[in-house]
Formats: sequence, C-alpha cells, structure tokens
Amino acid sequence: MSAGTGWGVALDEDFHVHSTFSDGRSTLAENVVTARARRLRTLCLVDHVRRDTAWLPEFAAAVAPYRGLPGMRVMAGVEAKVLDTSGRLDLPPRLDGIDVVLIADHQFPGDDGPVHPDRVRAAIGDGSMTEAEAIERLCAATEKALSAVDRTSLLAHLFSLLPKMGLDEAMVPGALLSDLARRAAQAGAMAEINEKWSCPAPRTVAALARAGVPLVAGSDSHHARDIGVYDSVRATATARA
Repeated sequence: MSAGTGWGVALDEDFHVHSTFSDGRSTLAENVVTARARRLRTLCLVDHVRRDTAWLPEFAAAVAPYRGLPGMRVMAGVEAKVLDTSGRLDLPPRLDGIDVVLIADHQFPGDDGPVHPDRVRAAIGDGSMTEAEAIERLCAATEKALSAVDRTSLLAHLFSLLPKMGLDEAMVPGALLSDLARRAAQAGAMAEINEKWSCPAPRTVAALARAGVPLVAGSDSHHARDIGVYDSVRATATARA
C-alpha cells in the first residue's frame, strides 16, 4: 500500500472504523486484527454516540489494550452529529479516554434541533428556504461545532448531507468554503476524505489544504473487510480541483 498520495493523505491510516459498540458488524478485536494484517500505521476506532450514551467507559477500556501495539497507533474516537444552528453536538458530558471527536452532518442543523434532509428538500421545493440559506446554515453550524470540542476534532464526511437535500458541493460559495476551512485550521481540526460517502469533493479538499487543515483518510467501515480499502479516497486525493 502506498504511504500517501495527493495532498499528503496517507493511505496506510484509517481514521473512521466502526464496531459492534454502535452500528458496526465487526468487533474491536476483528478491526484491529484486520488493520494489522493490512499494515496500517494509524487506526482510529470510532462509534456513534448520543448525549445519553452510557457505554463510553467500557468502550475506552476495551480500546486501551491495543494502544501499545508495535508499529500501529490505535486511538479511540466518537462520532457525533451537529444538532442545531448553535453548533451543539450530540455528545455525552464526559469523554474520558476518547482521543478524537468526529463532527458529522447526519441531519440538517435546525434552529430547534436536527431536521431530516427530506424536510429541507421539501422546504427548498416550496420556496420556504432557499438553496443558499440551507448551505449557509449548514456551514455556519459546522463552524460553531468546532468550538464545542475540547479535544482533537475531525470533520467527518463533510458535506455528505448536501446530496440528501438535493444540493451539491459545487454550490457552496468559495467565500463560505474558505471561511469554514480557516475556522477548522484555527481550531486545530483534521478533515477526513471519506470512502463510504465519496466526499468531500476535490474543490473542498483543496480549500482545506490551502488553509493548512491536516487531511486524513477514513473508510467509514462497518465491517472489518472494508478497513483501509480506498478507491474514492485515492481518486479524490490525486485529483486537482
């Protein structure tokens, strides 16, 4: 496997690997065994959380024995959705033993909480929200979410929500994109090129790279067989916007 490509994205790392602690089909042990067999240098074991998630101590304790493995850095991460326009994240109050928080756009951040993308698509269709307003609100909430994390953060599958609302990354104004990239850099955040959702697009990746945001690869695997397997990531990382 190539160590890296394109904008310095390493392909022998995987920052987004789910397990049976949430909606994955493989155990932590199976994920680690596969990652070692594929000679990954970095593995971030990640599971979905909500504010009321109670199993985080068990998850952190289960990851701990793998941290000292020779030749591979193993981290514990949680994936939390942006809840509303204030940038509030669906996170438990305590994150002991967690290294990375993945900030995810699973639903549209409304004024009073998350909104299903179908409702936003309908609002755009009936004229009660414009495409520009939807994009601006999503970018603003994502920026604010970066301030809600007290440890390393990672923008996970950035803009994966847009196609679900009938929109496209190409519609994001350059100024908004630059502002978001600059804010991510200021927050010390990383940004993922996501295999499962084939996002963000090369134009977005270029803006993030120009701002100095570290770029990482993530399979978003829910089964060990997909760990470190990159097709869309490789294509994006070698493209030029």
